[in-house]
Amino acid sequence: MMTIQEKAAMNTADRRSGGENTRMRLSNSRSLVTCTLIALLVSALALLLGPVPRASAHADGYVYVLNNNLSGSNSITVFNRGEDGSLKPSGSTSIGGLGSLTAFADGVQGSLILTHDKGSRLFAADAGSDQISVVNVQNGHLSLAGVFSSGGVGPVSLTYQNGLLYVLNAANGSAEAANVAGFHVDDKGRLHPIPGGTRPLSTAHPNPAQVQIDPSGRFLLVTEKLTNLIDVYHIGNAGSLSGPTTTSSVGVYPFGMAFNPANPQEFIVDDGFGLGGQNPTGAVTAYRLARGNVHLINGPVPDFQVAPCWMVITQDGHFAYTSDADSHAISGYRINKDATITLLNADGVTAATPADTFPLEESLSRNSSFLYVLESRLLLSPPGPATLGGFLIHHDGSLTSVVDPAKITLPFSAIGLAAE
Repeated sequence: MMTIQEKAAMNTADRRSGGENTRMRLSNSRSLVTCTLIALLVSALALLLGPVPRASAHADGYVYVLNNNLSGSNSITVFNRGEDGSLKPSGSTSIGGLGSLTAFADGVQGSLILTHDKGSRLFAADAGSDQISVVNVQNGHLSLAGVFSSGGVGPVSLTYQNGLLYVLNAANGSAEAANVAGFHVDDKGRLHPIPGGTRPLSTAHPNPAQVQIDPSGRFLLVTEKLTNLIDVYHIGNAGSLSGPTTTSSVGVYPFGMAFNPANPQEFIVDDGFGLGGQNPTGAVTAYRLARGNVHLINGPVPDFQVAPCWMVITQDGHFAYTSDADSHAISGYRINKDATITLLNADGVTAATPADTFPLEESLSRNSSFLYVLESRLLLSPPGPATLGGFLIHHDGSLTSVVDPAKITLPFSAIGLAAE
């Protein structure tokens, strides 16, 4: 039996508990109202401010340009990237080797690439001396690891994965034949030729545009402009190559390409001359690589611009961007859930570069927050200095300029671009 005092104490506790529960309910209600008001306020601000960035852009990074110097020593210029995507020159570093204009012909993709698996390294094509420069990178500071033979003539494009480097030697303007050459990269950055890692292209001089390892690491692709072919090589266990097997490009003049990070079998290719014929409009085509075989997804999808040549795909696989060299424009494409592509803007102009420029190589910062474009004036008479364009990528794929090209001066021969 409970005493009168015990019952009184229990009733007092119950009253206190009930009061505390009531206060908790009132507090939770106030919190819910507060959260709702904050959400409404944020939504209103979003509508007022317009498109928002695709990703947080708070981490600084760097942008690298291969100057392709035609005399003395080849070099790379470094830019510090601000949180807002703006660029500040940080200086140039000699990397040995020599540049060339003849070797690059009417353009290529991938003459400068950045890797991160064994520390950060840049690999640069020295097309004038038939060499590859290997450069160690630490917080934007460069140090030369070595300069090595490219395994052919006129190296123009590079691709790397898991200690394997493949070089596309275009042999433009040379009596020698074009090839792809493979190398093992050791911990110190030295290149060692792979036995069985050098193979010819479909013909001696097809004016190739790019070499690229697929995300699985099992296949190596090359786009050939003059023959209108996509070459596929099988990569053996030790990096040796067999092939190529060739597939006719659906569009005309296959140029730059990129694999979709979010859908590794999909790759997208620029068609420099679109559908061909009298219509100069360029286009872009989406393909699927399955067991070494190339299959059409859709395209060519015209961009209504001239000479789309360089290609990048955002890390989330939502958007692809091509630079239209003869239209001083950037064309954006949406990558749909079924892997088909559609033009972002009806006129094909997602962003513009200065009217006297020819936008060439493109590169994305980490997390694909920013898109950078090398703006060439090489074809002007006389040639003018190259500059850089930079754009913030919004969630809807639209682009906003964040770099003033007038504040950047690069050699007229500049050809390669990499960003982080």
